[in-house]
Amino acid sequence: MRNKTDAFLLAFPITGGLTALTIIILMIVGVDPKISLSFGLGSMTTLMMMSLLQKSVNKVLLLDDQTQAKKQTVMNYVFRYFFYAFILVTAAIHPNLRVEYVALGLIIFKLVLYILLLFINRKDVEQHD
Repeated sequence: MRNKTDAFLLAFPITGGLTALTIIILMIVGVDPKISLSFGLGSMTTLMMMSLLQKSVNKVLLLDDQTQAKKQTVMNYVFRYFFYAFILVTAAIHPNLRVEYVALGLIIFKLVLYILLLFINRKDVEQHD
């Protein structure tokens, strides 16, 4: 379980760095600024929401009442996905944003996390052999 927590925490700086690098490369190459802005919005949104997830999980773990903990977890989940939907609808409506690049930015954190978990799990298997 510790490796998953390490991967989750390590995904934050890697995602931030990849976002910055991608935006810089897109600007240097001269791609439409709407793409860079959209990708940045999606990526920053997912970083913010994943940070909120981490903080809310830490608070829920401290609750003694299991019913209250479940209720809080569901509320956090609903809020997160409502916010993602709000960002995507806003991107679809706004003329200076491209919804497909916002969506790409929204999934970048999970892609980084899955890749990190893949490498961490492979490393664990190699150490046990």
